[in-house]
Amino acid sequence: MNFHRRGLSVAAAVATLALGCAACGSGSGSSSANPTSTTAAADAPGTARISTFDAPRTVTCTDAPSTTVAVKYATEQAARQEVIVDGRAVPGTDAATGEVEAPVHCDPLEHTIVLVAYDKDGRRTAQTKYLHTEMPGGSS
Repeated sequence: MNFHRRGLSVAAAVATLALGCAACGSGSGSSSANPTSTTAAADAPGTARISTFDAPRTVTCTDAPSTTVAVKYATEQAARQEVIVDGRAVPGTDAATGEVEAPVHCDPLEHTIVLVAYDKDGRRTAQTKYLHTEMPGGSS
C-alpha cells in the first residue's frame, strides 16, 4: 500500500513538473494547440543557458531505502538554478557551476532529474535526465 501511494505521489509530482516546464525547453521548436494565440512574456524562452548537465543513467542500490547520485551542472546567464529530483529541489545549487549529491529512493520506478536555469526575468530553461535504480540481486 505504501509503495502504491509513493508511486502515485511520484507520478503526480512528475506530471506537475512536466506541465510546469512544458514551456521550459531550449527554445527550439514549438507546439501549440491554438496557432492564433499569443505567447505571454512569462512563457517566452529564457536567456539562461545550460552548458553542462551530467547525471548517471543507472545507480545500483544496496539494501538501504535510498542512495545518492552525483549531478554535475553548469549554467550561463542564470540568475539562479536548481536541480530537482522526482519533484523535490536538491539544496546546494547556489553556484552557476557545481556538483550535488542528489538523493534517490531505491525502488523499481524511473526517476526524473531536472536542471532548471532561471534568467533575470524568472523565465526558465530546463533539461531532463532519467535514472533507473538497480535493485539488489540484479532486478530493477
